[in-house]
Amino acid sequence: MMRLKKVRIYADLKQKEVAENLGVTRNSYNMWERENDIIPLKQLDKFCEIFDVSLDYVLGFSETWKYENTQKINPTLLAKRIKRIRRENDLTQDDLAKILNITRSSISKYENGINLALTSYIIGFCKYFHISADFITGKIDEEIKLDLEVKN
Repeated sequence: MMRLKKVRIYADLKQKEVAENLGVTRNSYNMWERENDIIPLKQLDKFCEIFDVSLDYVLGFSETWKYENTQKINPTLLAKRIKRIRRENDLTQDDLAKILNITRSSISKYENGINLALTSYIIGFCKYFHISADFITGKIDEEIKLDLEVKN
């Protein structure tokens, strides 16, 4: 469960204010906060930058509010890291596509940097491999394994 609302309330902001900071409508932000839609990765990165919070925290993967020396999402590192981790686990793109219920073509485009991975893919990938979303996306350099029994 995402923690967009929890972070927003902690910052004492209204949905409209967050939406304006993200450059979207209040309705779009509301849909993301209520999890009726998934926030795109670029907006999620901007949200984390605005509130100085980790992707792992917002996604409910960790209780770590912030990691040291965080960067913006690095699409090149993201592509390399998802490919490396898939290969280290002896999975083909077809295998991973079945596991995450997406097309092999989508995985190929993510791994080759043709398309930026969808937030839903990042969530599924991180949950399956118990790996930090901040690491996968290149926001941090330390490869952190996650205990995904975190309470929201």
